[in-house]
Amino acid sequence: MKKNSKGSKYQQNNTPALTASPKPNGLLIPFIIAFCVPVLLYLQTLGFGFTYFDDDGIIIKNISFLSDLGNARKAFLTDAFVIKMSSFYRPLQTLSLMTDIKLAGGNHAWMYHLTNILILGLISCTLFLLLKRFFIPPTIALLGALIYCTHPLFVSTVAWIPARGDLLLLLFSLLPFLCLMDYLRNGKIKYLITHLVAFTVALYCKETAAFLPLIFIAYYFTFTTTKPFNKKYLLIILLYIACGIVWFWLRFNAVGDYSNPNEVYGLAAILPNLRVIPEALAKVFLPFSFAPIPCFSLFNAIVGLGLIGIIIILFIRNNERTKKEKIFCLAWFLILMAPPMLYKHPYIDYMDHRFFLPMIGILIFVLFLIPKTWIEKGKVNSYWLPLALIVLLSSFTFIKSRDYSDPITFYNSAISHNPNSAIAYYNRGYVKSNKSDYQGACEDFSKAIAISPKFIEAYNNRGLAESSLGDNKAAIDDYTKAIVICPTYDMAYYNRGCEKNTMGDFSEAIADFDKALGLRPAYAEAYNNKGVSLYSMHNFQDAVTCFDKALAIRPDYAEAYNNKGLVKASLGDNKGAAEDYTKAIEMNPAYDLAYYNRGSVKNNEGDFRGAMDDFDKAIAIHPDYAQAYNNKGVSLYSIHNFKDAISCLDKAIEINPNYADAYFNRAVTKYYLKDIAGTLEDCEKVLRLNPNDKRASRLKAKVQQNIQKGNSQIK
Repeated sequence: MKKNSKGSKYQQNNTPALTASPKPNGLLIPFIIAFCVPVLLYLQTLGFGFTYFDDDGIIIKNISFLSDLGNARKAFLTDAFVIKMSSFYRPLQTLSLMTDIKLAGGNHAWMYHLTNILILGLISCTLFLLLKRFFIPPTIALLGALIYCTHPLFVSTVAWIPARGDLLLLLFSLLPFLCLMDYLRNGKIKYLITHLVAFTVALYCKETAAFLPLIFIAYYFTFTTTKPFNKKYLLIILLYIACGIVWFWLRFNAVGDYSNPNEVYGLAAILPNLRVIPEALAKVFLPFSFAPIPCFSLFNAIVGLGLIGIIIILFIRNNERTKKEKIFCLAWFLILMAPPMLYKHPYIDYMDHRFFLPMIGILIFVLFLIPKTWIEKGKVNSYWLPLALIVLLSSFTFIKSRDYSDPITFYNSAISHNPNSAIAYYNRGYVKSNKSDYQGACEDFSKAIAISPKFIEAYNNRGLAESSLGDNKAAIDDYTKAIVICPTYDMAYYNRGCEKNTMGDFSEAIADFDKALGLRPAYAEAYNNKGVSLYSMHNFQDAVTCFDKALAIRPDYAEAYNNKGLVKASLGDNKGAAEDYTKAIEMNPAYDLAYYNRGSVKNNEGDFRGAMDDFDKAIAIHPDYAQAYNNKGVSLYSIHNFKDAISCLDKAIEINPNYADAYFNRAVTKYYLKDIAGTLEDCEKVLRLNPNDKRASRLKAKVQQNIQKGNSQIK
């Protein structure tokens, strides 16, 4: 690089990055600004909830696992979804979520959002420091860090909880870089140790970190060429390899060779993902339109290709930095873009949060190109443009962040920006199903299928929605369509088996559960529901065997304990049944059905007060539990508390006006209270609901006989 006659803020070419540490007292105010600006910008996300776009699978469905810090070691032995059914290995992300739950005292979305924005604040400070180390003037370094951390391209990285791995990845990628700079400058072993520790932590944040040693090595050969290559650096490379081997071994044991037949991995994904590069560049320099679930755009592709041409021209013609330095910046971008490009989702073109680390290379490249004459000391007016840009970007970011406030807003925005997103319709249908809007869910699943006719999950979930609407035939048809498209789709066999169970076709249901188990031997739910089918066929022994197999796979499977208790109760083993119901309650203290069943067993054993206690607990969990009110009424009747028994039975009938058993039990109670009219009235109601009810017929006949004998009261 030629010397500037006016003097330069930049170091000479030989070792521009190996500089003395800045004075701490001169960094306090820039650090405060760097931290506070992005944190304040995203503060509104504290009021946001979950999007149900992976956060339900990562957090909500695994809350029992994440709530127990005793599972911290297991975080390194499973995937990000804690089910060993994905290829994503993010143990540090899992540990950070566990910490959030511990600090917040439960599963609170605001805590996850708070941690995300605090990490962003730390990233902003660290990025500012890194830019300074590249001999970028402090004010420009601060402005550059703020432009980066307020850019709307990274809204999803901060406002979307599951992007925690990318936030942690960037933080623990910048930290080892700073430590490496310090080590190469002064050779102190503490910096080397810190560098290796931070790099190791980055590995467990996200798989992209495995490519960081290439950037470290590129940095060395770019910025330390005046120093001879020391053999000790070979040891550092060997340590990288050692850390990588341990990480790879743990990852393999956690996710194995899992692959989804609908997803593309490795080199085969590179070609369809090449468009990501111009798309990413276009969205950095034209930050106007961002979708929660983006798609490839011809406009962005053309703009991005134009920007690549401009980058090539600037690379050749701009002399502010050497070609080696500019190559390093572009290598940072391209090398760290490679890992996410090795994966292709069947229904998503790409996701913006994956650009968070690679784009640092583009940021440094741009800052390297700024002419020195623009930033000479005293030219305060030179900073109005970047300041205006920060304000503009922050405005876009503030508005776009609101797309992540709740699931329906999220998917409405995704569909508005990307009307051909099958996954957006599919996930919105899932959210509607959770809100019991089954008709709306069916419509969204149908739109997803129209866009992607082989979307097996959409067929499967449309079947679930149809089942909830009572259309069993349509549900079975959809499960069958999913199976025809993908004969190895175990969940469709399982759901079809459940549907056949509901229809009373137990033999066919068992056949479907067996197919599901053949595809997934450790399918606890299939064993449990096969047990339900066998129980319904009065094959109690084999049913118990199935429930035991389900529990061997999932020892905390409350429903399997409950169902096993039902079998024992049917066999007259009330004590064994009560023990299984108790275990179900231990696994799930909010399991109202287990309390109800245990109360029913206690009723049978004559422990009426214990039974009432269990019915009360079931009612506390499920206030409209008509059966619990009915059985509590039976318990009260059994201890001759007829008045309170009538109150409970009244409540059961209020909840379910067609509850024949409650009418009959109230008729019996009124009979003992010598209420002739009330007894006959309730018997009539039972018989209108069930004309063949022999109990009500006998009681009605008995009352009428008394009346015919001239008795004005029941004796």
